[in-house]
Amino acid sequence: MKKIIYLLFFTAIVGQQPSTENIQNISIVSTSNVFSEYYDCGCPKNPLGGIARKTFFLKNMMSGRESILVDAGNLFFDNNKINPDNLSLENKKFKAKNLVKTLEFTGQNIVNIGANDFKAGVEFLKGITKNSKVNFISANLYDSNNELLFKPYHIINKENTKIAFIGLSQSANSRGLTNKNFIEVGNKYINELKEKADIIVMLVNVREDNVLDLSNSFSDADYIFMSGSTRRTEPRSKQNENGSLVYSGGIQGKHLSILDIRIKEPQKAINDVSAPFNRLQEIDYRLNRLQAKDPSKRLEEIYANQPNVLSLIEKYQKEATELGISLSQYRNRSIFFSVPLSPSIPDDKEVAALISEIEAEASFSLKHTH
Repeated sequence: MKKIIYLLFFTAIVGQQPSTENIQNISIVSTSNVFSEYYDCGCPKNPLGGIARKTFFLKNMMSGRESILVDAGNLFFDNNKINPDNLSLENKKFKAKNLVKTLEFTGQNIVNIGANDFKAGVEFLKGITKNSKVNFISANLYDSNNELLFKPYHIINKENTKIAFIGLSQSANSRGLTNKNFIEVGNKYINELKEKADIIVMLVNVREDNVLDLSNSFSDADYIFMSGSTRRTEPRSKQNENGSLVYSGGIQGKHLSILDIRIKEPQKAINDVSAPFNRLQEIDYRLNRLQAKDPSKRLEEIYANQPNVLSLIEKYQKEATELGISLSQYRNRSIFFSVPLSPSIPDDKEVAALISEIEAEASFSLKHTH
């Protein structure tokens, strides 16, 4: 029930807001550590994820938004430690090659190259991405001729707001590959793009045991979406107030990391209100649970003989009012969501059909095998 309420509440917030003001709404939707998963994770208790499910969510629950679809890295191949796939390398290459086709079909904008993506070598990766409509980026990975393997960044212009995405990888390693210091390179491009873009977003692939302080390492960037680390950022996760905001999306495409940006005054700073908004959402959920005891009556009537509960209700209502007033004062704001792609979300029929066609060409199932 909580997940359903969460999704309904999320949909209400990101939907079109009637106003006479010129408001720009942009959503950056990120995945990370997908590990070549076409379907859900196959987890027995809660099978989250799936490309067709993700597409249905974006089409039906985020319609009317200016959405930018990005991936932070480790897209194409499985992870030996986390979810080893009992397929031959040739079959894994088939999955990776056709995943590019699927991304194009679903409107993917940008993909950062991660360490896992070189499992079949540099030339294979260059071959499957070379003529793609998707923008594959990496600012610090060079070939044996000291040439960048991919373009270092990509700028997207949404209603006169320019958003620059810089791709980086900490530990990518393969024959014919030179990995230059990703922090030095990242900051070089941040400085270069300050005058070219209104918002700077880093897509950073780090080691699984990441202990780096990316927020301060790239303090002049606005937002960082991270892969490599298997942790998942929650909306209530504490952020560095003096650095960039960092988000990690977990594994296997089970969750979407969504940054919802609303801009009323383009020349002013964007304030992140994820923490107070999340608290308001939590209060709303608790009050609704209390109301569920008797929807036909006011809360004060339901709990008239329970002074402790009435005191708690008053406290919640007062806090909610204060939070609402505070949130309404921000002209430009961003809110972070981590949305589970649960079985309650249907598959997009067109994408499901495409995946079925790809699977028909294969001599094996695209569903993950252990």
